[in-house]
Amino acid sequence: MRSLTYNEFCRERDSFQTSVTKTPEIAEFCSGPIWQQAAHDFLHKIGDAANHFIVEEDGQWLTFVERDQPRVFFPLESAWMFGCPLIGDPARAVALLREVPGKITAGPIGFCIGGVRKEGQLHRELEAIRHETMQFEIFPTTDCMILDLGDGFESWLQRRSKNFRKSLRQSKGLTGLEIDDASRLEPDALIERIIHLQRQTYKWAEGTDIFQMKEYANFYDSIIRQLHATGELSVLFATENGEDLAYIFGGITGQVYRGFQMSYVDSAKDRGIGNALQTENIKRAAASGVTRYDLGMHSPYKERWADLREEYIAIFAVFA
Repeated sequence: MRSLTYNEFCRERDSFQTSVTKTPEIAEFCSGPIWQQAAHDFLHKIGDAANHFIVEEDGQWLTFVERDQPRVFFPLESAWMFGCPLIGDPARAVALLREVPGKITAGPIGFCIGGVRKEGQLHRELEAIRHETMQFEIFPTTDCMILDLGDGFESWLQRRSKNFRKSLRQSKGLTGLEIDDASRLEPDALIERIIHLQRQTYKWAEGTDIFQMKEYANFYDSIIRQLHATGELSVLFATENGEDLAYIFGGITGQVYRGFQMSYVDSAKDRGIGNALQTENIKRAAASGVTRYDLGMHSPYKERWADLREEYIAIFAVFA
């Protein structure tokens, strides 16, 4: 067992990502280094002096940081708790967690473990050690809406309702528009282009756009730059006469696509561009080999797109 500083953890992102890829029943992208580091650095304002709890042993990882009060540790991303801080084989990761109080620290210590698939293997492994804790509480976190593209785009489409299929096939939302794959555009230019479009949305006019919140703007800025560096960035724009009307932005890790943001200018709200661009993106993702298309947190409109709603919980456990 070895204990790492946060900077050491960042330098080992490749080996950490390898372990994430092998971990079952997690939100893979959001448990990985890009999402976790961006959230740690920009969403939660965690200083260099913060007390981190990052442990690795034979490919099993525990990745926590102290927040709010001493000896209470949270995942590196705890805004939505999409990601799981116990990485590797669930049984071995929980065994590593059980060793912590005696080997790493003395006295009561609390861990908030997010990104646990409800009734999955990790949930069962943690329930099995409930009796060893001073406190053990379960609470819901953020569910994920998943499209299964394992059999390709057409199979996914055939599983949609008749009316929804008809509306997608008859959509004229992209008629006359150019689809620009901007995934390799330099980050500065891409971010400027995204913000220019965001300023034309109704949310921006209302003052509720996520890019108007500095911490979230910096969070997505970091994600864009990291994904660009790894070649995993996915961005499509729908343009007309040289003007961007809509975009969709996500990241691809292995066979997993994770969507982040999709927007269209307010003047195009009645043209059906949003649904049409989402459909085009799904089609391209499937053609590129993506088998799992993660739409992110649950929202009623996503139900007609998704094959599965994955339920996640968090567990707060205090060890003596």
